[in-house]
Amino acid sequence: MSGQASSPNGSFSNVAAGCSMREGSSRSSTNNNNSNNNHGSAAAASASASAASHRHQQHHQQQMMLAAFGETSNGSGSGSGSAGISSSGSSRSTARFAAAAAAGFASSSSAGAGSGSGSNSGASAMQGVTTIGGESGENENAAAAATGGGGGVSNNDNAAGNYQGSNNHHHHHNDYPSYPNNVYSNSTAGAPSSQHAGSSGISTSSSIKSHHHNHHNTNTITHYQQQQQQQQHYSQYSLPFGELTVYSWGRGEDGQLGIGDTSDQDEPTYVDSLRGVGVKQIACGSGHTVVLTGEGEVYTWGRGDDGRLGHGDNGWKYVPRLTHSLTGQIVTHVTCGSYHTAAVSSNGDLFTWGGGMYGKLGHGNESGHSTPRRVETLVGLSIVDIACGSRHTAVVTNKGCLYTWGDKENGVAGHGDTEGHQYTPKLLERLSGKKVVQLSACGFHTGCLTDMGECVLVYTWGEGKFGRLGHGAERNCHSPRLVESLLGKRPIQIACGGFHSAVVTQDGKMYTFGGGEHGQLGHGDKVNKVKPTLVQALEAIFLQQITCGWSHSVALTSKGEVYTWGNGDHGKLGHGSGKKVSTPQLVEKLVGQKVVRVASYNEHTACLVEPQSMTQEGSRRAAPGTMVPISAVFLQDFSEMVNDEEYSDVTFVVEGRSVYALRAVLAKRCEHFAAMFRSGMRECEEGAEIPIPNMSYAVFLLILEYLYTDSVKIDLEHAVELYIASDLYQLSTLRGMCCVVVRRSIGSENASYLLQSAHEAHCQVMKDIAMEYIVANFDIISKSEGIKAVSHGLLLEILSLRP
Repeated sequence: MSGQASSPNGSFSNVAAGCSMREGSSRSSTNNNNSNNNHGSAAAASASASAASHRHQQHHQQQMMLAAFGETSNGSGSGSGSAGISSSGSSRSTARFAAAAAAGFASSSSAGAGSGSGSNSGASAMQGVTTIGGESGENENAAAAATGGGGGVSNNDNAAGNYQGSNNHHHHHNDYPSYPNNVYSNSTAGAPSSQHAGSSGISTSSSIKSHHHNHHNTNTITHYQQQQQQQQHYSQYSLPFGELTVYSWGRGEDGQLGIGDTSDQDEPTYVDSLRGVGVKQIACGSGHTVVLTGEGEVYTWGRGDDGRLGHGDNGWKYVPRLTHSLTGQIVTHVTCGSYHTAAVSSNGDLFTWGGGMYGKLGHGNESGHSTPRRVETLVGLSIVDIACGSRHTAVVTNKGCLYTWGDKENGVAGHGDTEGHQYTPKLLERLSGKKVVQLSACGFHTGCLTDMGECVLVYTWGEGKFGRLGHGAERNCHSPRLVESLLGKRPIQIACGGFHSAVVTQDGKMYTFGGGEHGQLGHGDKVNKVKPTLVQALEAIFLQQITCGWSHSVALTSKGEVYTWGNGDHGKLGHGSGKKVSTPQLVEKLVGQKVVRVASYNEHTACLVEPQSMTQEGSRRAAPGTMVPISAVFLQDFSEMVNDEEYSDVTFVVEGRSVYALRAVLAKRCEHFAAMFRSGMRECEEGAEIPIPNMSYAVFLLILEYLYTDSVKIDLEHAVELYIASDLYQLSTLRGMCCVVVRRSIGSENASYLLQSAHEAHCQVMKDIAMEYIVANFDIISKSEGIKAVSHGLLLEILSLRP
């Protein structure tokens, strides 16, 4: 465990130059010997207090925290103290930190705790979900398997607790008819086809009826639907939380699993790099992955060919990286195809990027783009759903109109002709007059659901090989055609895979059709089906969502369990091996966790997990339902206690301003403060004020907020100083999260400022992170305005490290 950061005068409060030596810090001594001359008693007590801290450390490893706070700062090592930490990332950051004249980092305008705005400045940055458990007392990765991703009510329209989805159609929901029991909100598919549900905080698509629609036509709910309402669906019991953790498995050769390397994983693996990011939607492409956060920010990683990651280059990223080029946009929906990616903003604009072959980006040509670019042809329309195939793209507007573009071969675009390409979005005339309510695409075919008032119909078109269109033959279909076999089945979701398709019905049953070579249809054989066929192995299980890869399938049940089947190469089924399975098999590694969304594409699979379904160690829950999760209200109450003078019993002075706190909270959560209060320092006596030199007011409030709530929003502006402060206070999990935030938020526009800041603060760990990034991306950064902020000595150091 990292010890207390030392300072020249030995004061508890001194944070002038502290980076842990264990982490490779080469601390430069600073001339702060006179900084605390007016606080002699504090300095005099430092040595004894440090000794006291060491004496009591082992005792506190076994001492449990108060029920409200979890374990002590030197707890058992299971600490998931960062579970609620949320990175502001800073895609939508204000100019206060991005400007070159300022510090240069991108800071989040929502970082309430860091704003220094008053006694309740931490409240706005509260992230609702947390787990019981504080600091692990280990290194940066001590909580690598912890729950992470907690956080909860993000600072957007969902914050009121109606976390029924993103805001795609908040301004247009009256354009949709009502649906009994909101059947679509729990049942749309995962990544390849943009079939994301509006429940569980996942991005809502055109088909997915938002929570608003539940208030209409309630008299039409059937007895069966009333029974379904009684089931514990995710959207019915965890709406206030909404921020989810990510697991991935399968092929990792392109870095698409986001775990920092290129290894395959044959079981679900926690994506630790997204710890603290409140994810609400995930999509898988061919070699890359994209997630959307509750604040409307986009992270991508994996294969970067054709610019599909949106970072302005073709480089591969092995951990999630914030897409800075979407600055200023609040994104509500993301998806990706084989070689391109797409996002919808809160005002209904569509952005696409990646490979432009066949015109699939919709910009009027076949040029690729390595950063998101708005599709101008659709400006003025409000896009609410999008699906990407290998060579084409399709979108649905808030009016239920369907537009497609890209390759026309084999009828992929659906406009009736097969020659050439469609370079700009074009209305699909065949479905004109019908309201499209859900959309899916993958490979070379597309499927959608239309609402006809009394019934929902399934249409498919494109390449018909293997029977993937479900029309009873293998013929191509050049325009949308009704899947007659599904009439009367009450479909609620269609998912298209590479060579097969699947449909989930309102009664939780599933029908599959198309290629069965790898057992991906789930019928216990490897036979193709040219018509939708009931998957009998899952007939007794109520299904909520299905997603299809190229040769495997993934189903999510209403209880949050995951079943997979088909081709198991690279471990993409998650069963611990690469074997093929021709009937649905439960993914044992996820048993005990509440999975709320699944996604897949070519060779990898991913899912989103409700944070409080995990134990402190990040492992599966032994007895679900035996622990009542901490509520967002509880955490909000504790957040408001930060810097509350009325009930405080200890006062600190930071930058000349008083900060009020409770001894019991600080002592239980942080051994540093416990040792301080035990030391007998005169400043610690009741009524005295304890000076905190060499630390900003904003960062000290962040420390307090973390100690009070186990949750804090870290923006890049404060990451370096907060790292140093967390090292001083022996908060190893918080220190590790600062590194995670920097790694996933660093970009060409802020790397230079980060390097200079870390260098001046003598924080070697942060300096190394920035230096590594700059060396790897020097050709871009050397042309940026930020390079002017780097000192001559650092420039020489950068050049010496270049290959």
